[in-house]
Formats: sequence, C-alpha cells, structure tokens
Amino acid sequence: PGSPRTVASGSAHMKLLTHNLLKCNKKGVTNGFPLIIRAVTMKYEETPYEQSFVSAMVPKLEYDALLKALGEIRDCSNFEGIEKLGKFPTLPLALPPDHEKNEEFLKQLHTVLFDLNLIEGQLVCPESGRVFPVNDGIPNMLLNDDEV
Repeated sequence: PGSPRTVASGSAHMKLLTHNLLKCNKKGVTNGFPLIIRAVTMKYEETPYEQSFVSAMVPKLEYDALLKALGEIRDCSNFEGIEKLGKFPTLPLALPPDHEKNEEFLKQLHTVLFDLNLIEGQLVCPESGRVFPVNDGIPNMLLNDDEV
C-alpha cells in the first residue's frame, strides 16, 4: 500500500540527549563524563512533542551534565534556525519536584534534548583532553589501538 518512509537527508543529527549518554572510554580514564562540547555548527530543528515520552526520559538523564552542555552550546556563532525559537531555551538549575506534570518545563526539556543538534564540532574528554570529532551530526567515538 504505502511507499516506504525515508529519512530526510541530514535529519540524523547529534541531539543533546545523545551527548548525555556518551563518555570517553579511553584506557586509564576514570572521569570521562560529561564530554565537553566545542560546537562549530548547531541546528535547531523542531520535532513533535510527546509529554509522556519526555517525562519518561527524565530519570535516565544526568541533569547537571545537560545544563553544562546547554551552557557550552549557547555561544555557538553558527546556530542555524535558532531564530525560530525567539529566545535560546533555558532550564532551571535544579530539576523541578513536579517535573512529571510541569508542562512548561517538559516542553523546554523536549526542545533542549531533541531539537538542538550538534552538526559540526568536537567532544572533548574532561580528563584526558582526547578530542572526538563530530562531522555531519555524527560523533566519531572510535579509539586508536593504543587507547583501548
């Protein structure tokens, strides 16, 4: 009946949710999280909001790391589409106690987790300084033979 769905070119970018799950696994590193973001190109791309999904993600998040990441991308000079938001998204310094039902918070969290995409840049290990490139929205976390 229908034609197969295709993914639009360039839509598989690295979201801040992905960043919240990545760490440096280089040999000898004990504190490889959170990776520092050095953004060269960012892109705002709106995705459908689903309250129950965003709410279910909250317990899986490292919230402090998400706040740090948001601060690191704030000053990216090449941020495509950010003007569509009106203003840069913000999150409270602490997770609201009523976050499961706080619609305003969940909508902002959704924007931060799913709509802000790292297109070009680097992820840097906070302990070793090891740089992982991000090209076309894809982080390259592969280690060299002498790093495993």
